[in-house]
Amino acid sequence: MTHAMAHPANVSSMSPAFLSFADQAIYLAHDSLGQHAVIQLLWRYLRPVDVDALTRFRDNLAHGHLARLIRPALLPFGRHQWVSAPPPSAAIAAAAAPLDPEAMQAWADAQVELALDPVRGPAWTLTSQGFTDGSTVVSLVVSHCIADGLTVAMAVSEAARGERRVPIYPGAWTARRAASALGAELQRIVRDVPATFRALGQLARTAYTSLGTSNTPAASPVVATEDDRTVVYPSAFLRVPTSVWDARARSRGASRLAFLAAITAGFAEVLGRIRDDDVTLLFPVNQRKGLSHTGGNDVALATFKVRVDEPRGSLHALQRRLRATLLRTRREPDRLAALLPLVPFVPRRAFSAASHLALGALADLPVTCSNLGDLPKDMLQIDGNAADRMCFRGIDRSVARRAIEARQGVATLFAGVIPGYIALSFVAYQPGVVTEPRHLRALVEGLLADYELAGEFFDA
Repeated sequence: MTHAMAHPANVSSMSPAFLSFADQAIYLAHDSLGQHAVIQLLWRYLRPVDVDALTRFRDNLAHGHLARLIRPALLPFGRHQWVSAPPPSAAIAAAAAPLDPEAMQAWADAQVELALDPVRGPAWTLTSQGFTDGSTVVSLVVSHCIADGLTVAMAVSEAARGERRVPIYPGAWTARRAASALGAELQRIVRDVPATFRALGQLARTAYTSLGTSNTPAASPVVATEDDRTVVYPSAFLRVPTSVWDARARSRGASRLAFLAAITAGFAEVLGRIRDDDVTLLFPVNQRKGLSHTGGNDVALATFKVRVDEPRGSLHALQRRLRATLLRTRREPDRLAALLPLVPFVPRRAFSAASHLALGALADLPVTCSNLGDLPKDMLQIDGNAADRMCFRGIDRSVARRAIEARQGVATLFAGVIPGYIALSFVAYQPGVVTEPRHLRALVEGLLADYELAGEFFDA
């Protein structure tokens, strides 16, 4: 049953809804790199899905957190705006024929490549596919420009409950509205002047204190291949019973999160992403002030160093350091956050160079650990009943092999708690170690065995 809320009389007359500096930075980074990061959720039912219920779920999504697109600024130094996205008009495409279960991963990867456009739309897709074993897999792929993992989780949970949100973004772009938006952009630029000057001051201080103090070791030289073929990052999806996970964590004196950090450090080690006997972990830290947050992305990155041998023993010390690092990041986002008001003034070419530097982080070879925590059980019930399995990942759409090898690869571990299980998604491309899904699957099986864990893979 859908719980519809009254719509405003005239959506097109709403006041402009400007992107945060962080959201605009993410959009510009993706645009300048020519890459497009997406979030994918996968559900597996060991039966055919209820198509009518799935269609209602899709329609509810189209009236929730994902019902928006980005309208680029009209002025060179203006702020981009959120606008309402038109609801989907076509039915969910029916698959032509069932596929063999061995094709499940390839099908999931193919959904990531479907056309998405956060400006013109659609910014997300919902598809399903039947398999010859009688199961059905449903895929939701969302542009990272309009939502992060927590936003997608809220959108899915509300849509599964039949909830729809009151539209809060302006609608169709008309000539009259363009003139109004131009004036609003000018006013916003003026209002942003104090923040811009504070950011300039922070930039000057950062540049001054950085002069001659950088001792970051140079990255090992990497010979990038001239191969222009694109690469889809290998992924491995599995789940571990919560009771088993918690027992292993307790035996090491760790919380769930600290145990996850230890496994992520082990993941970095087996991939060879080590610098001076340390591995570098990046933890996205939620910066939202409450459930009323309407931005697309609002996280700060916590950097956490772990000695290679540290995860092999007691995790008490690691847990204390991790807790302190995450709390500090929550209270005091990194210096980059203070520079965000400068985003509208950064030339596209400079954004491309900065994005390569930020995403590559070549000297430290980081591994990202993205923990979504406890997920609402509604997220499993997209056709009215709970899916038998669920997984999720954040991933770049296929990129040139030479580009990813120049960045010395990429590695991320995603985790979330679903009823009875810890859902894990490993994503990695490491030249000479992991370049195909079968490589990653074997590596993950060995890694979990080292921690006395065994997982059930999504396609098993």
